[in-house]
Amino acid sequence: MTQSVLATAFLEEPRWFGPADRPLFGWLTTPTQGVVHGGVLLAPPIGREARAGRRALRYLATTLATHGVASLRFDYRGTGDSSGSFDEPARALAWTKSVVEAERFLRDLGLQSVSAVGLRLGATLVGVAAREHDLAFASMVLWDPCESGRTYLRELSALESLRREDFAPNPDGSIETSEFVFTLDTAEDLRSLSLLDSPGSRLAERVMVMSRSERPVSKKLRTSLQDEKVEWATTPQQASLLDVEPLSAQMPVQTIERIVDWLVETHATPTTLTVLAPVAAAVVARSPDGTEITERCVKIGTDQLFGIVCEPTSEVQGPLIVLINVANEDHTGPARLWVELSRRWASYGLRSVRFDLSGLGDSPWHPGQPDRTLYNEQWLSDVPEVVRSLCPSDPSNVVFIGLCSGAYLAAESALTLDAHAVCAINPPVGLDFLHLTARLERSRRAVVRSLASPLKELSIHLRWVAAATWQVCRLLLPSRYRRDVLSSLVDNGTRLFVLASEDDLSPYPRVPLLRSIDRRRIVSPRNYEVEMVPGLDHSMHTAVGRDRAVALLDAYVLEHFAPDVGEGDVTQRTKEAS
Repeated sequence: MTQSVLATAFLEEPRWFGPADRPLFGWLTTPTQGVVHGGVLLAPPIGREARAGRRALRYLATTLATHGVASLRFDYRGTGDSSGSFDEPARALAWTKSVVEAERFLRDLGLQSVSAVGLRLGATLVGVAAREHDLAFASMVLWDPCESGRTYLRELSALESLRREDFAPNPDGSIETSEFVFTLDTAEDLRSLSLLDSPGSRLAERVMVMSRSERPVSKKLRTSLQDEKVEWATTPQQASLLDVEPLSAQMPVQTIERIVDWLVETHATPTTLTVLAPVAAAVVARSPDGTEITERCVKIGTDQLFGIVCEPTSEVQGPLIVLINVANEDHTGPARLWVELSRRWASYGLRSVRFDLSGLGDSPWHPGQPDRTLYNEQWLSDVPEVVRSLCPSDPSNVVFIGLCSGAYLAAESALTLDAHAVCAINPPVGLDFLHLTARLERSRRAVVRSLASPLKELSIHLRWVAAATWQVCRLLLPSRYRRDVLSSLVDNGTRLFVLASEDDLSPYPRVPLLRSIDRRRIVSPRNYEVEMVPGLDHSMHTAVGRDRAVALLDAYVLEHFAPDVGEGDVTQRTKEAS
């Protein structure tokens, strides 16, 4: 990413908007001077593609701001941080209405000229919304559009069959993808969405279709857009953005610059933005007894880390729950689990926070930082800083829940704060070696400190290096490295619960002897609880294993930390895990 975009030529502000009983969440990005040449709503993809495209849409928003254009990137109802559930009925209607609410929000800022950019299914949704609701967009970019919900679901199934050896169509008609499951009703509903239906209002005064250079636009789509003023363009960067694991997604800088140049070709009349008072906290859900569940945005520490605190309007009880995702992922968690669990636990009186680490997600990006990074030593300071900010009087009264590399950050932070508990999901095989390098980072000698980050990067890339090095340290220096990190946590008085996948315990899964040694590393200790979860994969993307793990985690949290929880709730969740 370029230095110009990361300069302070723009402001980013989290916003709740839309109906008070069904609030949507988004980010308003504006030029610092407050005078703008129009606004653009940025409609994201859905599911796995939303994860891959999230950084690209933020980069697009900040680039637009440096050209004097405001933008709103937002989450549809039931996705991201917006209220609602992904499994609710009438998704097509809810998502097109979300586009309408985003357009209305920008108009309420005093903007007469509003445009739209939709990526993948987001392009389908803005197109359908524009035609059905006469949104009068000045310009519209259909970025790698899905012609219809039907073609979108068909492509998802094809990609999933390539990613998973055990993939098979679900007999109940639902469609399972990495992380998200589209129920039969949702799938049927989405199939009704189509850009190929021409009745209704025009899409916009001018339209750009940015398609893949390796995938020609179909004759049907060209025909459906024949009454629009269309510019056809192609990009070779889509495969590296969407056809890879989201953690490996490459920023499509040239594509974004082409879109921005096209959008600002015709400058709207300069407008001074109407300042709308931000909503301090939004009611995002209600518990079965009617208690309101609220969420508020926070900025924490010197780096102004972005987080969302979820809590009930009634008295908060129990420890603070801190949710840490795979270290270089966003705060919503796998399959939006951190969002849904936060709101569920708030109905039992618990307060939780989900947040983005330094340089990631919606936390500030730093000049010169790499597009993606597997490790940043600042992250070890981020987590305790978040806790101390929210629990200044007793930072030990906290429960960390961490996934994969997030479990490592949870363990280190728990040791620092003498935390109440840690729930580690698929902790890294090289957890102990990562802890060893953390000690190097605290060395007084600069040469020793300089070795820490490269060693961690290497161990994350090659898990066998971490496991093997730790074993050597234990053999050669048994007095210093005789205890593993997890046992040390328990010795400090921290309650520990581990959820692990059989296939994720060892860097040597095809070597029976070595695999059994690594399995005993987790399972043999008697001083903390371990659950082996059938079907659980490394990043909790497969539905069956993920559902089992979440049921076990939910039951554990309710049993040990939620006040006045009914025994039936815990029993029911335990049954669901079996």
